[in-house]
Amino acid sequence: MSNTIHESTVSTAGVSKEPIPILPETNGNGHTPGGAHAGPAGPPAPQRRTAMGKLLLGAICVVGLIAFVAVRGPTQAKADGEMALKNLYHFVAGPERSLPPKLVEEPTRSAFTGQLTVSKIQRETIGMRIVTVEAQTKPILLEVPGTTDYDQNTLAKVRPLFDARVTQVFKSTGQTVKKGEPLVELYSTTLAAAKADFRSKFAQWDHDKKLMESRRPLALANQVSNVVWVDIQLAEQTSRVNYYAARDKLITYGISVEEIDHLLANLDDSNAKAANTSADVKDISQLIVRAPIDGMIVERDVVSGNFYDDMAVLMVISPMEKLWVWGNVYEKDQGEVHLGQTWEIQFPYLDLTLKGKVEHIDARVDPNTRTLKIRAAINNPTKQLKAAQLVKAVLQIPPVAGQTVIPRNSMAVVNGENCCFIQSPENPDKFERRVLELDQENHDFVVVKRGLVAGQKVVTNGSLILSQLYEDESTMDTGTPLQ
Repeated sequence: MSNTIHESTVSTAGVSKEPIPILPETNGNGHTPGGAHAGPAGPPAPQRRTAMGKLLLGAICVVGLIAFVAVRGPTQAKADGEMALKNLYHFVAGPERSLPPKLVEEPTRSAFTGQLTVSKIQRETIGMRIVTVEAQTKPILLEVPGTTDYDQNTLAKVRPLFDARVTQVFKSTGQTVKKGEPLVELYSTTLAAAKADFRSKFAQWDHDKKLMESRRPLALANQVSNVVWVDIQLAEQTSRVNYYAARDKLITYGISVEEIDHLLANLDDSNAKAANTSADVKDISQLIVRAPIDGMIVERDVVSGNFYDDMAVLMVISPMEKLWVWGNVYEKDQGEVHLGQTWEIQFPYLDLTLKGKVEHIDARVDPNTRTLKIRAAINNPTKQLKAAQLVKAVLQIPPVAGQTVIPRNSMAVVNGENCCFIQSPENPDKFERRVLELDQENHDFVVVKRGLVAGQKVVTNGSLILSQLYEDESTMDTGTPLQ
């Protein structure tokens, strides 16, 4: 009998035919006719592992692979991982099958070009809003903080003009005065010497003048030699010059013409009877300093009984009809200011706005505030405004051709640079980052000097999200944020 295994089929009515395997023939001792021993009856020994065991062992290999990467490092772990993957695949699929190429290929990724792709659904999800970039048509309003000050060109500073002791003070700070009202009374030996010298010069001139007048008829009659007559005339001229020099000195000291004439009362023959000797003695060493202008005493630095030299300022009087306004312009804005420029001066605590013009620009930046001072003059006829008041000056800077305006929330700061995201005109899903150079940054809008063109589409709501996505994409591509 042949050792070949035969298959036969059994056919019954209504039952499909199926092949039934025919076991090999055996003898009574359990051996095949060919001499092979089948052994005792029972289940055959398994030749392959079960599917559940394979999966469990595969999971253990994957966990081990992860731990191995942490220990060996990414470079070595890559080679080891490929080998482990091959072994795992051979273990599951069998050693006769090779590892498919797709399981070991690294995923390909295109380099980041600087453009973000955001679909319509993604834009709606994050609430993105896109507006059109507008050209600048309105002037920039440059706000300049400042303060008021006295008009230095109208201040009157009261000085003694010579060394003196103050014997009485008549006015205080904040009081209004009229021109000619007494302010302080001074006592000075220097003044007394000047008055005495004046009176002496007047007496000498009066003597020489009378002598010349008495000799004039004799000179005309040739009864006096020409030499004598010339000497008489020279003496009169010299004494007259000295007299007027002494008079001018008293005027410089602030003594009025009336007071000067009073000093000569007892020296002139016509007024000899009106002279008052006791009054002359008192007036010669004392002087009452009077207000030179109408106004308000804004400063006082004088106390009765103290001694002051000619460099001291006793009082300062301001007419208060005009005030100065000083504005502080930051260095970055100094190019926007020029002489003659109109500015609005707002007094926030008085609900008052006045117009002025830039009359002066300092040539030096304040080292403490790092600002450039500009100045304007304003009228104050009602005396309502005071010095050192806080003001807000608004300068109007005309629009510049080529500059654009975008909403404030369109701008994001990335690595210290002002940026925004514009939508591609060809593909609405593409967005490109633009670096901006600003002319002015306000609360609700930004004036862009360079970086945008009117008509472009710029992102407002959602710009911060795009900025973060941009950094993430550039970091994944290069390892560092794209500059």
